[in-house]
Order: sequence, then structure tokens, then C-alpha cells
Amino acid sequence: MSTTPVLATPCRTVRAAARTAVGLPPSALDAMLDAAYETHRRFRHGAFAEPCPTCHVSAGELCLARRSVHAARRLAHRARETRSELDSAPLTPR
Repeated sequence: MSTTPVLATPCRTVRAAARTAVGLPPSALDAMLDAAYETHRRFRHGAFAEPCPTCHVSAGELCLARRSVHAARRLAHRARETRSELDSAPLTPR
């Protein structure tokens, strides 16, 4: 058993941690996130290729919760990627 004391770490949001790490003002970071989400939405990359089962927007649209992608949408995208990887896996000769 270790005798090293455990220090409590302050809880911060991901956005607050990113601002601190990058050193950008909040408005610049918000603009970068908006631009990234808009690019992903426009070209249907990642989770934006799936319709959202939570807020019922179609594929290629932003979720109704601003600046977030619902977990159900991300899970649907991951499930589709897994299925497509398994379908396209080459068959090995026996």
C-alpha cells in the first residue's frame, strides 16, 4: 500500500481545458469548433453521416443541442463502421 497522498484534481470541462492548453480566447476556440462541426456536417464525415436518433435530425444536419453530437448518434456511426469493416474483411483460404 502506498503512503503517497492523493491530491484532488479540479474538475474542468473539456472546453475549459482546451482553452487553457491552446491559449486561445474563448471566442476563437468557439469559432474553431463551429467551423469544424460545419465542415463535418457539410461533407457528412463521422457521426454526421448518420441520422440522430435522439433529436431526430437527418444525416448531414447538426444535432439540436448546439456544439455537441449526441451519444446515440456516435454509437450508431461506430456500429456502422464495425459492420462495414467486418463485411469488407477478406476471406482467408482454408
